[in-house]
Amino acid sequence: MDLCDYVFQITDNAKKFPEYTETTRKNQDGTETKILIMRQDALINRVRDQAYNIHMLAYTANEINVGRHPERKAERFARQRKAIELCNEHLATIQLCRKKFHLTKKRIKYWGGLTIKVRTALENWNESDRDRYKNI
Repeated sequence: MDLCDYVFQITDNAKKFPEYTETTRKNQDGTETKILIMRQDALINRVRDQAYNIHMLAYTANEINVGRHPERKAERFARQRKAIELCNEHLATIQLCRKKFHLTKKRIKYWGGLTIKVRTALENWNESDRDRYKNI
């Protein structure tokens, strides 16, 4: 949840991730008018979706009780693996954000570190579950 909170917090910063772009429109009389257009930035949406999906996959995987429902073991593992894959995609997307939004190295280091921490926890959890549920 920390990763998801962080991503939503920083992408809400209109100075770094502006909600509007400014453009000009030429009028019939030759003058120009500045207008603001609300951004539908695919990269911001992508990074938010990735963080949200990592959180939801981990959360829903955790809700699957393999002891009571052994037939759902594969589903739990699949959700864990998908969350791990999304962490890797998220790291690549962070690099794109760095270039596009001119983010500081400090921010990238923290954000990437947080993502790696989540990925490592997910990998350890998946490994632990494999050992715990290998006879089920």
